[in-house]
Amino acid sequence: MSNNFYEMPADLQKELQSHGRLFKNFPLKDVTTFKTGGTADYLFEPLDEDSLIKAFAVLKEANCPYHIIGGGSNLLVSDKGLSGIVIRLYSDSESVCFDEGFIYASANVSKERFIQETIDHGYGGVEFMAGIPGAIGGGIFMNAGTFMGSFSDILKSIKLLTQEGDIIEREITSSLCSYRDMNIPKGAVILGGYFSLPKISSHEIETLKKEIEKIIQERWKKHPMEYPSAGSVFKNPEGFSSWKLIDDCGLKGFSIGGAKVSEKHTNFIINTGNATSEDIYRLIKKIQQCVMEKHSIALETEVKFMGDFSSDV
Repeated sequence: MSNNFYEMPADLQKELQSHGRLFKNFPLKDVTTFKTGGTADYLFEPLDEDSLIKAFAVLKEANCPYHIIGGGSNLLVSDKGLSGIVIRLYSDSESVCFDEGFIYASANVSKERFIQETIDHGYGGVEFMAGIPGAIGGGIFMNAGTFMGSFSDILKSIKLLTQEGDIIEREITSSLCSYRDMNIPKGAVILGGYFSLPKISSHEIETLKKEIEKIIQERWKKHPMEYPSAGSVFKNPEGFSSWKLIDDCGLKGFSIGGAKVSEKHTNFIINTGNATSEDIYRLIKKIQQCVMEKHSIALETEVKFMGDFSSDV
């Protein structure tokens, strides 16, 4: 439970339950890929995009504090938990919409499902997502990607629910997106994205499916997929690879508590089984300190922090 527990009025709970699933005192380690984090006062999973819009209006009117998460990857939640309500936008059943001239995916569509459905409908250009966990909304928010590409390469525009409750569409421009980041207005919720993908032939579909299988196999070989992690922890500074900078500091295998720098890929921090979010946070700070001292380079995290953390290394 968070330090300042928010007790939701019974009528608000009932209203939210008509728009999705509501849980009280929810352990956030169950919905983050690090498998760490404290308790949310409440966790809400909307049924669909329309339910999210209606629920958001109700929460705004009630002045209820809220946090938005997707599939829980690229995220470190404090051991102290989160007060208010956590809105989780992630679904294994939500489908992609195919229409003349555009492809639309709601924020809660999983990346895995997006890949599967777009390929089945004869579209390519999604192979860079292969093996990356999480939902479309989180991918948009982070402008997630690999050396093969990123979300901004295939997005036409994004659909947002503003803090004021308005629904707007933002075209993808250089001012909106940057490396591993998207300039989303403060307090806005990503509802989904409109994508532009190339059509491919039936022969190319089979080739792409094999390529994706190979990419996922390579990720298992090169990355510590057998352990809970959040993927790459740090952005690559211009002209450098974060893993190489960390490796040069002799930090491969270095650990604090149950958090450890992966020996397979040093830009991964893994939970060896009993890590806390504080362990991971302190290890992140240690890595940043060492890289700064040795290379005079400030490593910026891809991982986002939610809640309160210690300032000590």
